[in-house]
Amino acid sequence: MPPDYTALHAPHLALLRAALEAASPSGARAAVDLACGTGSKTAWLTGVCAPRALVLGLDCDQSALRHAHHEALGGVWLAADAHALPLRPGTVDLLWCIAALSRFADQKRVLAEAWRALAPGGTLVVATATERWVRLRHWAAHHTATLAPPADDLGADVRATLMAVGPGEVALTAYLLDPPGLTPLAARLPLADFAPEPSLAIGEPEPLPVLLVGVLHRITAER
Repeated sequence: MPPDYTALHAPHLALLRAALEAASPSGARAAVDLACGTGSKTAWLTGVCAPRALVLGLDCDQSALRHAHHEALGGVWLAADAHALPLRPGTVDLLWCIAALSRFADQKRVLAEAWRALAPGGTLVVATATERWVRLRHWAAHHTATLAPPADDLGADVRATLMAVGPGEVALTAYLLDPPGLTPLAARLPLADFAPEPSLAIGEPEPLPVLLVGVLHRITAER
């Protein structure tokens, strides 16, 4: 039986799903869940795709894929190495890599393979949970509709990694994971950065768990 990470992720599943859905354009006709494991989140990917889209769950762990095949609804499961994706160039509209990029032996090569597979206009979404030094911003109620990039260059390494993959638009969002159960809006805003009013508090830096979601939208074709 492959490891069951669902219980470990359970306190944050609603936030993770909402963050991934917010980062993903709808209507993809071909999508890949890279390092899908047992496929517990591949169904989320299916949910943002077009009806009857081809959704591929790809992992090198064949036991996890067998579990996915028996337990998950829909999807096509393929055992393969992310360093050499068995995909034709320019064929994938949406590719997810959830909590896996740091586990690959050669991250640059994996991202290069993802880029090769992306169609022009395609989107790569990378999500990772980590601990970072954070200065919390506590905004007044009238700021709740404001969304901005993470403060203090939080996740700048993720942004730089995606910018190096290929020409496209890069966006990064950070969500606070402590306390568990925050709504996406509440989790995001304490990290937002804009000129505060004098009455608004900015905390001292402290190590806190965060979810970083990076998006690379491919806007040009290879020349």
